[in-house]
Amino acid sequence: MADLAVFFGQALTVAVVIALAVMALSLFFNWLPRLGPKRQGIVLKSATELFEEGRQYDVLLTSGQRLQALRFEGVARADADAGWPLSQFAVMRRSDGGKVILRIDSVRVFEEVTRPPRTDG
Repeated sequence: MADLAVFFGQALTVAVVIALAVMALSLFFNWLPRLGPKRQGIVLKSATELFEEGRQYDVLLTSGQRLQALRFEGVARADADAGWPLSQFAVMRRSDGGKVILRIDSVRVFEEVTRPPRTDG
């Protein structure tokens, strides 16, 4: 019976040491990026700083659909009480003046158009 108690004591000690090692390594790798040099990234205060006024953008959606020559109007936020499951939308305008409202999470890429928009007809 004494051997069983010693075995459980040793097993508990090993388990505690492993748990402490995992916690110490977790803290170390969590703080490791903060020890290195700070990288200066792009800091934007609003979406209007990212999208230039009057410029047109091609939008690639996560479904694979591509919308061409849209002008950025702004970001709309719906209140949580409005009954919408999502809260942020990008409001864009087509070249013919029609409004396009996109769910932010459905957009894969906004690509600035460097060519003049197509005119059919």
